Amino acid sequence: MAADAAADANPELERAAKLRDEAKALRQQADDALAAELPKCYERFLVNRCIARAKDARLATVGKARALEAEASRTELAQKQRAAAESGRTRTDAPSEPAAPTPEGAFTIQPDPMAESTRRQREADAVRAKEAEQTERKQKDAEKAKARAQAEAEAAGRADAAARDRARYEERIRKREAEKAKDAAKDAAKPAN
Repeated sequence: MAADAAADANPELERAAKLRDEAKALRQQADDALAAELPKCYERFLVNRCIARAKDARLATVGKARALEAEASRTELAQKQRAAAESGRTRTDAPSEPAAPTPEGAFTIQPDPMAESTRRQREADAVRAKEAEQTERKQKDAEKAKARAQAEAEAAGRADAAARDRARYEERIRKREAEKAKDAAKDAAKPAN
């Protein structure tokens, strides 16, 4: 069984796996280096410059890791293509000729009964919503009319009170003028000393 595993093991795939492991290690190393460098940057005078350099260094290391991953992917793809060619499979197993189009009228779309019930339900909901809106509008209009009538009644009451007050005031003024005229006539009738 160990001999079969050794025979099945492909050196190209093992190399690709090693490249992926190296790339993963490089990424982890870059992240660790950035995490270690950031606290040190906050102790320096040019903090942003230090952080930018640390990020650039991480980016350079991640770029190397990406290159290794790309090489591993190319190696795996080449190995898979070789294995497919050896097994006799074509590039795709899709049919080489397209299917013939269906004749017109051979296929009809049947309406979904659930769609029809949903449409009817939506129409009923819309009618109910419109009726509720009209009822609410009528209630608001009635409340406004009631408030307007009350305000008009209060205004009419104030106008009546103002008219009564004005009449009383004018009556007082006439009485006062009459008293003044009477007093003036008395004073004119008195002989001068």
